[in-house]
Amino acid sequence: MKNHLVKPFLFVIKWVIFVCISHSTFAQEVDNKRCPQIYKRNNGNGQRITEFADNISPVSSYFLNALTKNYEGTFTFGWGAPILYPPVVTKSWITDTNGSTRLDWTFGNNNSGSPFNPPGVPNSNQVSYNFHISNLPTAGVITIEFSDPQDDLPICICSYPLTNGTASDVKLIGEENLRVSSGNDGGLESKSLGTAVVEQIFSKYQNGNVALNYQRQPSLKNYQIARTQGFTLDFFIPNEDQLGEEFTGYITSPTELLEITNAEEVVSVDYLKEGNNFATLFATETSGVIYEHSKYVCDRLKGSEVLAIDSVQVGNYKLIRSLLNPPSGLNEYAVSFSVGFNQTSSEFHLQSAWLLEDYQSEEKFFNFQFWSADAKVLQRMIEAVIASFESTGNISQTVAKTQPGIFISKSVRKSSDPSKVELTIWNRTHQSSVQLISTSKRNESSNVMLTETKEVALTPMGIQKIEWDAQDYAETSLELLSSTKQDYIYESDGLWASFVPSGGQVRIFDIQNQNELQAKEGTYPIWRNVQFESSGSDYATVYKTIKGGGVPADLTGFNYLNFEASGTGNLTIRLIKKSVQKFEEHYSYTVALSTNSKIYSLPLSSFQSPKINTPVQLNDLVILSFTVESKDQLQVQLKSINFGREKELVNTNPLKVRAYPNPFSTQTTLVFESATGGPMDLGLLSMDSGKLIQNQIIETKAGSNSTQLILSPNVKKGLYILRISSNKELLTTKLLVR
Repeated sequence: MKNHLVKPFLFVIKWVIFVCISHSTFAQEVDNKRCPQIYKRNNGNGQRITEFADNISPVSSYFLNALTKNYEGTFTFGWGAPILYPPVVTKSWITDTNGSTRLDWTFGNNNSGSPFNPPGVPNSNQVSYNFHISNLPTAGVITIEFSDPQDDLPICICSYPLTNGTASDVKLIGEENLRVSSGNDGGLESKSLGTAVVEQIFSKYQNGNVALNYQRQPSLKNYQIARTQGFTLDFFIPNEDQLGEEFTGYITSPTELLEITNAEEVVSVDYLKEGNNFATLFATETSGVIYEHSKYVCDRLKGSEVLAIDSVQVGNYKLIRSLLNPPSGLNEYAVSFSVGFNQTSSEFHLQSAWLLEDYQSEEKFFNFQFWSADAKVLQRMIEAVIASFESTGNISQTVAKTQPGIFISKSVRKSSDPSKVELTIWNRTHQSSVQLISTSKRNESSNVMLTETKEVALTPMGIQKIEWDAQDYAETSLELLSSTKQDYIYESDGLWASFVPSGGQVRIFDIQNQNELQAKEGTYPIWRNVQFESSGSDYATVYKTIKGGGVPADLTGFNYLNFEASGTGNLTIRLIKKSVQKFEEHYSYTVALSTNSKIYSLPLSSFQSPKINTPVQLNDLVILSFTVESKDQLQVQLKSINFGREKELVNTNPLKVRAYPNPFSTQTTLVFESATGGPMDLGLLSMDSGKLIQNQIIETKAGSNSTQLILSPNVKKGLYILRISSNKELLTTKLLVR
């Protein structure tokens, strides 16, 4: 009797195991990899998900970790077409109403199961997910990473408002706009290179800031046909068909890096799909140590935010992966690793670590950096490179460092005072403090490094924003140190450099820090003063990038360029914008220099372009340059440079404007001298607030001038500043109204 009972029971067990294995083996991949167009949130209405979609295997981690208690509500997403095999949620971020973002949850980081259940059974194009987060806010934005449950790889990142109800005004991401940055722009500024990077950026604009034209770049197919045979870096570049037949590769290698970095060879490939750069490979060859510039450090200097750091498994190899949110464009998944080897051996050692110092020394290194908005394409690229090494020799992983427990997700210079930097620190440990160590170079002329250590209080398993005083230092590296080094970034407010044409010689190029660092209200300072002298040419240029890494700065709303200058010859100031392609078309303005120092307050409306008829807009300013021209020796000194919303009130020569009578009540006579004559602006400003109280345009002539000032009825008793100005002159004096 017992045997008759056991046999049916064993059959059932075998059948269940067969179903689970079959379900796991034959389950379908996600059939719609775009962001849902419809979003609904319902807080605990009792309509719970009890049956999951068919593509969720019963033996998958998502199925096994599904929660059956602590139910808080449902998210319902709707795609543009019916869906049978929906994705799972693997990460979620919360952005509060102040704009601060935190990684709220990552799958596998809790003991009780997933805060998001796997998807329920689809109803046409809509799928519901239970959520179990009791403190999910009702204001702000939730960002969700959707992944394919079959390979656990992300397929899209989508953001939605946290308000209750339905929202359809979301930013959709589809394959038609999955473009990412080019390898031609990569590979720099994880550490100080002095002014080499700034000189490279200036040279690019001198030669014409033309967008990359892929039709003029070598195709990957032709490059691989013509490449050198043997064990070379380009042997490991993935073919286009390894990513998919719809891809076309173009060589975009920034070979200029060979002159200023430790790279001995560099190859970068942009893989295009439907005309968009879908994925990028940047590879270098080095000796002794790995390539010293990493994407996740370079990109943070350029304004990117690290949204997540995790690990990805590719075959037998564990690699660190980061998710970067650039200032513009799509989020990019990025993976870096290096393969070390001895040239006389067929043994390869793969190393992956967050910190460069965690890599072990080898005779030679091939270093790889990959990035794409599509994690599946990124995976195929990495698999192709590793397969090439496996076909060539024996490869093993010797360094597999886990991601840092504490890291700087973002650094932002305050627009009101660029000497202050706001750091966002993510603490994924239970530590309550960390050391912030800064090593700074005061200015471009200095060789002295200043080190400062600061204890920073942290919220365990939380996010902390702190303000770091960067002063007007040219360059700084910042390290986070607990018991061991956790993370580091590189900071710069842009650097001064000089350009002298062929035959010219620089005699003096001296940068000095400013005595007064307090940024005036309504101004954006260009830190540090410069003294320059050269010979052997009839012109020379000193210039400064506005931000580190040559990132464009948005200075919209500023109306004047203010500075103090002395020197010989004429001085042409250029506003070099990212959106202007030809160097000669940038907006400029010229003043005559004097050996006596003079303060200038130039209206930006006076800057002209030979080809562009619209007024200048400072929405993408990259470089501010000063070109001195003279047949004799070239000299210029520049001090206290800033962009201002108002014209600076400077008393350049109080004797040039005299008022009779002064004090007065309603009317006075102004006597002054003008060097050039022409229309001038006569303005009366409050001494207390600097606000313009009264103004008019007056006609003047070169030499002595006299005009009447009649006060309008709304001018009250008090002390005022009288300003008479043009594009080339500024005269001021004080007036007392009784």
